[in-house]
Amino acid sequence: MPTKYLVNLSILLGIFISVLLVIVIDYFSKKSFFGTLISIEKGFFCFEEGEKQLNKNLRIGFWTLLMAIGSTVVLYFSNGEAILFFATTLFWMLPIPLFILQRPFKRKKIYALYKKNQLPIENRDF
Repeated sequence: MPTKYLVNLSILLGIFISVLLVIVIDYFSKKSFFGTLISIEKGFFCFEEGEKQLNKNLRIGFWTLLMAIGSTVVLYFSNGEAILFFATTLFWMLPIPLFILQRPFKRKKIYALYKKNQLPIENRDF
């Protein structure tokens, strides 16, 4: 098999597996929602820690995306070794769920509203 087709197959296989993984994880996470109530003080702490976690996970996703691109370049210029094929597929599988499952745009919007003190919170008995 020519290297060009091997590289394309590796990228497409990695993306397909990661999309399938995102669908399965999202299905089970929606199915297992418990909806526990927390206090306002605990909510503020969760927002601050959640923003730190999001930034850390986005940096990890960025670096895995760079590794995927680097692995693709190495696979393209190699003789098509099987280990590089599987490494490239794995590296293309990792960043997509890291970005999609974090829902970065939604979370960034919520954190921006929180910092401006405009977060709509329903009146509940806490």
